[in-house]
Amino acid sequence: MTDEEQFHKEVFLVVILKFIPLREQKKKIERNNVVESIGLKVDQKQGAWQEMLQRIFETLKVPLQQESLSARSERMIPAALHGALLATAYTLAGAMVNVYSFPKLPLGLDWLHILGSLIGISAAFALAGVIAGWFSEEYNGIVAGGAIITAILAIVFLFQLGAKNSALTMQSLLMAIPLIGVSMLAAGALRWTARRHNEIIHKDSAEIRPKRLAGHVLQIILVGLFLGILGRMDLPAETTLTQFHELLQAAPNDRSVWVQLPVKQVPALPEHFGQDYTFYVRPSEFALGSLDVTVRFADGFRMDCLLSIGNSNFFTDCLEKE
Repeated sequence: MTDEEQFHKEVFLVVILKFIPLREQKKKIERNNVVESIGLKVDQKQGAWQEMLQRIFETLKVPLQQESLSARSERMIPAALHGALLATAYTLAGAMVNVYSFPKLPLGLDWLHILGSLIGISAAFALAGVIAGWFSEEYNGIVAGGAIITAILAIVFLFQLGAKNSALTMQSLLMAIPLIGVSMLAAGALRWTARRHNEIIHKDSAEIRPKRLAGHVLQIILVGLFLGILGRMDLPAETTLTQFHELLQAAPNDRSVWVQLPVKQVPALPEHFGQDYTFYVRPSEFALGSLDVTVRFADGFRMDCLLSIGNSNFFTDCLEKE
């Protein structure tokens, strides 16, 4: 190897030895920059979350500071009482309208079921009144109150369906979402009843106050009765129950109709043909377009049936009850 070649070799080695540390140092600097960048992004995200939470807190803090609890109670208590009153009128009207508007059908009043519905619906309407009356601003009371009421309805539907999977959970949400408009309307109506109540109490003279309050309460009752009457059975439901009634009436003297009755599902049924009976009817909670019908005979025999409205083979399921 010549001296010149040896010189070039030594220069090359020197350059390589100097370049390697520089490259490692550059990589180290790049790694540090990446770590600092990630840390900066994390800090920025944490800062954004903290800022958002702070804004939410401030948004909630302002309404909470607008009024005292006693001031809010002037709306919440009347709205809750009026909601319960409306629900009572609605439930009783809905239970009685079919019994008295279809005298040819042997319909009865299941007072135990009516009482349970009355308590549940009245409590729900009272809660809606409390929610709607809590907010100070009219807009917030209607929009936010309606949204909260809808969320509560979604939870109720969730429990009614026994939602144990995502499909039923989604179904409960889909059932509740269309009701948000109705919920807002209900929230606005309950706020109006409370506002009107307070105007009568605080602005009207003592001489006319009782008359105005009585008229106000009567309006609420009439609205509840009207809404309950709207739940009257439609023609297909009436036709289905009439057919069932006619088959039971014909059964003692015409065995050919037995094939149209749930004799196979309830073998003891023929023993009670010819006796008086009463229908206790309500919309089915488990099958759309069906009725839950309890038939109670005079001797105490009882059977529960699921009737499909508008279907010739309308007995979906029947069973004897003790």
